[in-house]
Amino acid sequence: MPRATEREYLRRGESGDLSADDIRALLRDPDARRLHVVRRALAAHPRTPRAEAISLVPTLFWRDLAWISADARAHPQVRRAADQEILRRLPGLAISERVELARISGPGTVSALRRSGEPPLVRALLRNRFTVEADVVYMAIAGRDPESLEAIALDSVWGLRIAVRAAVARNRFTPAGLAADLLAAIPLADLREICTERWRTPNFLEIARATLAYRTVTGGGATLPA
Repeated sequence: MPRATEREYLRRGESGDLSADDIRALLRDPDARRLHVVRRALAAHPRTPRAEAISLVPTLFWRDLAWISADARAHPQVRRAADQEILRRLPGLAISERVELARISGPGTVSALRRSGEPPLVRALLRNRFTVEADVVYMAIAGRDPESLEAIALDSVWGLRIAVRAAVARNRFTPAGLAADLLAAIPLADLREICTERWRTPNFLEIARATLAYRTVTGGGATLPA
């Protein structure tokens, strides 16, 4: 195969424009494999033998790992290996790097990072294209940081979801004022349960019971504020 430039390798690898013969030649070429764009292209390419692709994963930069994690063309086992390598390196990464990973990585890394609860990571995950409602509800239920819970509740997209609002309102680490603001927009079943939670302050319970009484009389379900 004629010698290609690094930019050409990148273009062809990302477009999937590598034949089986190209891949075999690259795997045998030590000069080509020294280029990280070649290793990334080979690791992600569906025609690369599985064992060879997985063996390349630990040699990649974290951004390359995130790219593979989010690449639907890569084999699931390779994506899983990329996710595992990301998590192995995570403790040694700077907060800015962890935030970028939370924003651009695929579903496997999202599922792991949602457990962190760190406000910068939570905010980044809210913007990740692979994040689904179940991930946000999980963060709202399991969260322990008031700043993270506020970010979820006030998010312009996820904060409008009824299930997300209910999960934030039910979390004992949510600031009382924020939880009170959510009472008009959660299911009545959740509101009734909140009214029985003895760990709540008397003032909060008074607000919750008044909201429940009003919504019961008016027939109000889970509605969003105007």
